[in-house]
Amino acid sequence: MQKSLKESFKYWQFIFYMPVYLFFFFLVERRTPEVTLINIPLDDKIPFVEGFIVPYFLWFPFMAAAIVYVFFKGKKEFFAMCWTLIIGMSLFIAVSLVFPNGLDLRPDVMPRDNIFTRMVAYLYSIDTPTNVIPSIHVFNSLACGISMGRVLQFRGHKKTAIASYGMAALICISTVFVKQHSVIDVLAALLLYGLCLLLLRRLYQYEADDKGNNV
Repeated sequence: MQKSLKESFKYWQFIFYMPVYLFFFFLVERRTPEVTLINIPLDDKIPFVEGFIVPYFLWFPFMAAAIVYVFFKGKKEFFAMCWTLIIGMSLFIAVSLVFPNGLDLRPDVMPRDNIFTRMVAYLYSIDTPTNVIPSIHVFNSLACGISMGRVLQFRGHKKTAIASYGMAALICISTVFVKQHSVIDVLAALLLYGLCLLLLRRLYQYEADDKGNNV
């Protein structure tokens, strides 16, 4: 019985973590400390392209699809992916608590009126330009997209694997074109993901498991 509970926890650990993460996420979002602006001159050279709001919002179904697919098709990859997400999201909360940060990149007035600019305006209304480093949008896209791509590739679905990598990259790029993140946020997320990848290769034999065996 004890072993069965331990095995179950291995599968559900990420779900148990999410309420804790959301509690602290809303805590840091509702704080109103003075923030340090971290955008750089390079950000001003990147144009505002409202069409990128589509891949930006696809982050939510993309993450869900990746987590479900990897859970059923690659158990070793699933554990590594979950712990990657947990580490990255926890560090994001820690940075937000000790270093309140923000951006001043959003256009004061939308340059056009179309469905995409309205979607961007909606995003701006529900998500503040604060607590942005490292970009969780970028970090989680990499963690989920690369894990799903690895499992797909290991199972011989190379074209679908490339599509998974491509979608992750497109979501990452979208964050700067809709002026939701700075180049600094993206680079910080890339660096953090690289460190997690190196760490979890040793701890969890970070690899796709075509038989779905436990770690």
